[in-house]
Amino acid sequence: MKRLFAIMSIFIFLSCAVDDESGTNPENIEGVWEKISEINSEDFPDLDDENYESVLQFTFLNNNFESYFFIRNTVTDSIIGYNLKFQGNYSTEGNRMELLYDQYNSNTEASDFEDLDELMLVEENVEWSFNFSVKNDELIFDFDPCGPLEYCIGELNFKRI
Repeated sequence: MKRLFAIMSIFIFLSCAVDDESGTNPENIEGVWEKISEINSEDFPDLDDENYESVLQFTFLNNNFESYFFIRNTVTDSIIGYNLKFQGNYSTEGNRMELLYDQYNSNTEASDFEDLDELMLVEENVEWSFNFSVKNDELIFDFDPCGPLEYCIGELNFKRI
């Protein structure tokens, strides 16, 4: 019985010591992450929804980040236009991420996409914090509950590219 207990203790200790690239280690988030969604033909009537996808992309490096929302051609992998850009700094403490950024938007309707250099600065020094985790090659943003008149986002999942 003592031998079985010793073997089980060693197994539990080793399994806890193995690094499976999960958790909230800030080093795990450095890189490029994407959330890809299908194009809705009602929102984008000029696009063939079979050959395009909408992409929300985050790049984290050295406590700086950039984020873009764009439309990509799935056949050629080319970006046909941008609608949104965030650029700033990030910090982490435990499972909490804090973003401080400037926001750039398209000057036209929400369904219009432009060249990246045509996006206009609309807000500076925006602060946003939320819970995050990294599990294997998936980055998860878990947002706080919001008020009854706010547009709420529950969770966003990104894949490392």
